[in-house]
This record gives sequence, C-alpha cells and structure tokens, in this order.
Amino acid sequence: MTNKKPKPPVSRPSADSLKAVYVTSYEITEEPILDREYRRLPARVKEAIERLHHESEIRPRNAIPELQALIERYPQVPQFYNYLTVAYSGIGALDKAEAVTLASLRANPDYLFARLNYAELCLMRKDYAKIPEIFDHKFDLKLLYPKRNRFHITEVANFMGLIGLYFLAIHKRELAEKYNAALQEMAPNFPMARKLRRALSPGLFARLWKRLTGS
Repeated sequence: MTNKKPKPPVSRPSADSLKAVYVTSYEITEEPILDREYRRLPARVKEAIERLHHESEIRPRNAIPELQALIERYPQVPQFYNYLTVAYSGIGALDKAEAVTLASLRANPDYLFARLNYAELCLMRKDYAKIPEIFDHKFDLKLLYPKRNRFHITEVANFMGLIGLYFLAIHKRELAEKYNAALQEMAPNFPMARKLRRALSPGLFARLWKRLTGS
C-alpha cells in the first residue's frame, strides 16, 4: 500500500553541521520501486531477486553459491550484492561480507543498501569516522538523493536507524533521539527500529527481560 501523502516533515541534521537541522519531506511507500534497469531484466532474474531476498536470510549457506554465480553474470544488479552481504553476515563471515559490500559500491556507487551495509560494518568495528564519508556527510535521504521524491519504507527505516545508531555512538544522543522518534512513528517493528530503541533504552529492556525470565 502506498501512502498517498508524504509523511510529515522530520527534523534531521544537515550535511554541514551536526547542530543544524534540515526539514525535508518525501513520499514513503510500501510498494516496490522498480527502476528502468530492473524492468529490462529477464523474468528469471526478477524471480531470483524475489526468491533470494528471503533465502539469504533464512538459509544463507544455500544462497551463497547461487548469488556468486548471479553476480558474475549480472554485475549491474545491486540486489544480488546486497543479498550476498546479508548471507555472509548471517554465517559470521564479516570479512567476506565487507569485500562484497566494497565490490557493490564499486559496481553501483549510488545504491543505498551498499552504503548502508558498509556503514553498518563500520559501526560494528567502531570505525565511526568513515560513516559520514559513506553518505557524503548527508544525513537525510532527500539530501543524499535530491532527484528522488519517493523512497521505500525499508530504505527509510534502515537509513534512519543506522544514522541514529551512529549519532548515539558518537555521543550525539539528542540527534539519535530525533531519528528514533520519527522511526518509531513510521516503522516501529523494523529490525533497525528495534535495535535503535534498545540502544537508547538498554536499562528498560534489561528490566523487562528480568521480569519476564525471573532472573
């Protein structure tokens, strides 16, 4: 289902200063956003994109060989790199996940999920200085992609969640809470939304866990 009206404007940090805030708005949709390149793909490749989206998460070891073969044949399809990164991360092969992510950035430098995957790896390794560079020091999707007025909910949720975690990691809690407030309103059940929520309130979740488990 597509939201007919843009979400209310959300305050986010600017590219130039962490203290400044831009107010932008864009349409958020749950419908697939199919670009021209996707429409040109053979039907069997489109089917593989749909199937491997779930396979990479549920059975990552099984998905890896097929994804490797598809990347060799269709290096212009960014989703295959994304799924292979997810699959490698799922089996704990972070070095391979990073190598695929960097290959994805070289092949498709504007692909948001390649940027997100790399930024998440940097976050895990506490290499915080690289994260602003990955996003051209732009912490708003509209600033990062000025020609786009429409974003998929998964793009918005993952981007806002990761940027919120980044600001929390560099002790900019107020900014992290701004991202969290917007994210909890639009997509509270997304994994990245839950991750940011837990990171901001670790004591609360610890108390709830103790109450549930009796520990």
